[in-house]
Amino acid sequence: MKKFLSVILCGVLVLTAACAFAEEFTNTSGKKMDIRIISKSFNNQFYQAAFKGAADAAAKLGVEVTTNGPDMETNTSQQVEQVKAAVNAKPDAIVLAACDTASLEETLEAAKEAGIPVIGFDSGVPGDTTGAVLATAATDNVNAGGNVAVNLIADPAFQKAILKGTEKAPTVLAILAQDATSGSIVLRVDGFITKALAALEALEGLAGHVSVSGQERWTKPSANAEKVKIVVVVPPSSSAADIQAASKTIFAMDNLVGVFAANQDAVNGVISATNDGTDLDRADGIYKDIFVAGFDSGTSQREAIKDGQFLGSVTQDPYQMGYQAVGLAVRAANKEAVSDVDTGSKWYNAKNIDNPDIAILLYD
Repeated sequence: MKKFLSVILCGVLVLTAACAFAEEFTNTSGKKMDIRIISKSFNNQFYQAAFKGAADAAAKLGVEVTTNGPDMETNTSQQVEQVKAAVNAKPDAIVLAACDTASLEETLEAAKEAGIPVIGFDSGVPGDTTGAVLATAATDNVNAGGNVAVNLIADPAFQKAILKGTEKAPTVLAILAQDATSGSIVLRVDGFITKALAALEALEGLAGHVSVSGQERWTKPSANAEKVKIVVVVPPSSSAADIQAASKTIFAMDNLVGVFAANQDAVNGVISATNDGTDLDRADGIYKDIFVAGFDSGTSQREAIKDGQFLGSVTQDPYQMGYQAVGLAVRAANKEAVSDVDTGSKWYNAKNIDNPDIAILLYD
């Protein structure tokens, strides 16, 4: 376990993003609360960034947080014991990203009976039936997917390429989704398509000329003859081989201009299908004129962005997940009303990837 005490103020944070939220929370009781935070995997970079946000929120609010988590996300039994221990310690609140909600049902019921509010963060506690979980600080995946679309289509070079589409030879913007059932991925694709349609149809000559196809859920014919096609591709399974094969199908499409890889596995599939990204080289790659945008921030993706093979990507904001979750926990412990918080997402590219406020959000 690792304890963070209240020692610094938002004004001295390197992470200016935290300051934007700082006035949302106050500790109205003035009590130095005990808040227990349990992640899905303690040493994961994503959760370490969340713990940093939690520590800074604790600093502002004058409370103490104790962080914990299993050695890996699959170690459900270890997390169950950690949550039980947290409940038995009778803290003022618990912040939790559950490995498996069903395994925690009895423990969450005990928390509710003891009057200990539970706040979810990141994936939260999906499907909780106990009523112990009062709110969750997490990414709004619709907004995050939309963030990718807005930044991709705002790029002048991409606009120039997509506008080459004609009724006889429409240009193509493809979406590679790992599957069509995962809640977070479906919502990202929802958000991407909504924003992409709006942004593309706002470009000169494209109003009513953009269609969506490839998967029934998202199919939307264009009002007039299509000049741009948004095509959603979903592999038959989420295996690396099937994702790579689906990626190759995308890059074989005529008049392909752009690709959105909706999660890290999809990104890896794109990189594998393009000769470890070298085929996307902007100078002499065979796909040098194709603009790729990703989601999340694994090592291979970060390198592709630095090398110019990817235009950019959207990362979730684990720092704000931790920061906001502690704020919600303090409110809940003070018997104040709480509700879910969208912790936002950030677009990053070769220009800002090394900025301190972005770098801390990048995880494997």
